Amino acid sequence: MKLDRVINVGLYFLGMAFNLAIIAVVGFAVWHFTLQGIEWGEDLAYAMTYEGPHEVVEFVLEVDTSAAEVARMLEEQGIINSSLLFQAELFLFGRPDYYSAGTYTLNRNMTNTDVHLTLRGRPDDFAPEQVIRIPEGWTIRDMAMYFEYREFFPAEEFIRVAQYGHFSFAFLRDIPEDRPNRLEGYLFPDTYRIPINPSPYDIISRMLRAFDTVVDESIHYRAEYLGMTLDEVIIMASIIERETRLAHERPMVSQVIHSRLNSPQWPSRLLQMCSTVAYVLDIPRARLLLVDLQIDSPYNTYIHPGLPIGPIANPGEAAIRAALYPSDTNYLFFVLMDEATGAHYFTRTYAEHSAADARFRNQ
Repeated sequence: MKLDRVINVGLYFLGMAFNLAIIAVVGFAVWHFTLQGIEWGEDLAYAMTYEGPHEVVEFVLEVDTSAAEVARMLEEQGIINSSLLFQAELFLFGRPDYYSAGTYTLNRNMTNTDVHLTLRGRPDDFAPEQVIRIPEGWTIRDMAMYFEYREFFPAEEFIRVAQYGHFSFAFLRDIPEDRPNRLEGYLFPDTYRIPINPSPYDIISRMLRAFDTVVDESIHYRAEYLGMTLDEVIIMASIIERETRLAHERPMVSQVIHSRLNSPQWPSRLLQMCSTVAYVLDIPRARLLLVDLQIDSPYNTYIHPGLPIGPIANPGEAAIRAALYPSDTNYLFFVLMDEATGAHYFTRTYAEHSAADARFRNQ
């Protein structure tokens, strides 16, 4: 009987200890999450009332631009601090599916509420559209000269924004800030509908969004499988784009580049691609001179092994995928066979290449 009483007393105190332990754990959890909640609330309050530098921005909206896309554009242009918080606030005001098309005058020191109320009002003017077509293989300078020709803005203004402008896309994080023509390769060539009197920022943002759409998970997965960074893929694709204009040749040019980078048959790893030298010439030439091949530039693949330091053009989707899926051949050389069509003759040995080069030059 005494033993039962001892056991019961022991169980009683054990239960009390267990309950106290639970109370202590719950109390600690409440204390911890209360502090976390306070900290989160402070961060939220800061983000919602964030004001950037006093800087007027023309914000252009096209017809049927969704509220989610508007939030993303606002964040990209540094007008708001968080697109997610901006969308969350829309529910408090009765979220619109679309804002009215037009050009709005905003300021980077506006709060989210100020921006939202401005966009709910009447735009400064409606934005009629025009069409531009950017071909595959154009460089940033080609685009800048074209936009100047169309009288959008000076060429140098476009080049400056492309180099120093802030754009919030994840794929740009690994590009060195000080690389020449920083966005070269990432301004996706396509046909765009843009507003009258566009800004460089607006056009570049559209091109980067198009790139982000085209370069999907399948491309990222394939690059990872090959052990390549996305930047390396785009550099290689830009060379492919400039070396051939024939669709069926792209995978073969890709195979030559991959072989020269990785094959024991090509230990120097010198790509020796004329397009990389042509990229740094002030005056384009139909054929390079021997002196051109000695230009001291990190883009010159005749004297520097491996890929150049950055893309040499803005490739299309076909060239990007060709960089990831080279042909199942074993070529090491190719030479221009027909200037009218742009066709090349591919060979496996230097002797074959020399003979083909001499033959086609004579023709």
